[in-house]
Amino acid sequence: MQAALGQGQTGGRISKRGEVCFANRPECNYSFTMRIVSLGVALVLMTAAGCAVSPMVETARKPDYPKLAKEIEAAQKSGELSDGDVEDIALAIAEVEIRQAKDAEGEQLLLVFGGCAEQVEGELSDRFDKGDDLGAVAGQLLLSSGVVNIDEYVDLALDGDPRPAYKALGARGLIDSDDFGLRRQLFLDLDERVRMNSLRAAMSAPAPEDFDALVEAGRVDPYPAARAAAVRALGRIGGDRATVALKDLWLRADGRLKESIVDAYVASPTFEAGGREELVRIAESGGAANIAAAIALSRLALNDPKDRAANEVAMGVLVRAIKLGTREDRTFAMLMAPTTDVVLEALREAKKDTDAGVALIALGRLAQVGNEKEQKEAREKLLEIAKSDDSDKNRAMGELASLQDQRVVVLLEKELSAEAQFARAYAARHLVNLGEQKRAARLLADPQSYVRATVACAVLAHDQ
Repeated sequence: MQAALGQGQTGGRISKRGEVCFANRPECNYSFTMRIVSLGVALVLMTAAGCAVSPMVETARKPDYPKLAKEIEAAQKSGELSDGDVEDIALAIAEVEIRQAKDAEGEQLLLVFGGCAEQVEGELSDRFDKGDDLGAVAGQLLLSSGVVNIDEYVDLALDGDPRPAYKALGARGLIDSDDFGLRRQLFLDLDERVRMNSLRAAMSAPAPEDFDALVEAGRVDPYPAARAAAVRALGRIGGDRATVALKDLWLRADGRLKESIVDAYVASPTFEAGGREELVRIAESGGAANIAAAIALSRLALNDPKDRAANEVAMGVLVRAIKLGTREDRTFAMLMAPTTDVVLEALREAKKDTDAGVALIALGRLAQVGNEKEQKEAREKLLEIAKSDDSDKNRAMGELASLQDQRVVVLLEKELSAEAQFARAYAARHLVNLGEQKRAARLLADPQSYVRATVACAVLAHDQ
């Protein structure tokens, strides 16, 4: 057996997926061999087809961003820049950014690629193979996006990997009943990432045996996101006992945790065991999370005649929130409330509100769900705001772009030169979503890595 494993390699074992593994080797948890085979096949096919790398891609890979900016501009002016060219440049930029990411800033940069993880799977996998904390972030992106199976890295937890970030990846895959004992141990791990992912595993594969440990985590875990995951996992277990436990946790919860408790009540095993009544109580209370509870009720009860009373309560809460709530509550309710006659009427009033931000949200919603006349009028008003110097002009552009209104293209293109990097990235992303990749292409050579990564990911994810 040792000879078969290769010279100088000892301690081999067979993983849960039948792969030969060695201690702390990331390859054990990803189909490393298949990736190499796939890459080889791809290279053969490219060679056979006579594919050549364009000068712009070569410049992007160096990387030389000032030169790339000039090359993209020249290709745009000559009309030689194609959507395919933009995609090739975007992939090259993504490769560089993922490979060169480092430190806390690099972690935030990697998160940008969550929206296109499937398109940059190979690059994220290579980053994972480096075995550092940012490699673990890359692995988390692959997990969260569903590119790899939920138990892809489980051996890292089963083997007690000494790197907390990698043990956390393994904890996310503890969904087999044989692993539930270890999962409960990891609810108490010193590293919040490990606790968080083990609690997420409990959400994915509920186990009644976890009940007491989840209540304790929801009550005392120092990490807010872990407390939220714990109460959601309780909701997935459900039953009268869960309803009572969640009600008790509610008494000590802050606003964020209360919203998670609402989500727990929505879970089917809990909703039918008293969760419905608790949601009605929360919605009527007027306190924290009441809007979230009303939205949940309105969606659950919309097509169920037996929940008519609960639906009436929910719609009353949402309409009052749209008319009289805080700006945050009004916005939340307008965006999330189902389209009913009473909601439409409230939106019609809100579009004339003195708070420009509230009015804009109402216009954006009416532009989607109003009658034909209202949709047209709302679009014209949004365009008027987008053309102005109003502080909400970018949001108006975004609303128009989401409606595929091509009149906003020229306005977004002007924003590509905005001083703020977030404004540039926002405009470019919307241009890409409108099918205007070539117009947004020059920001692939932006001086700021956040902008380059954002635009590259938008291009790669478009129409995929």
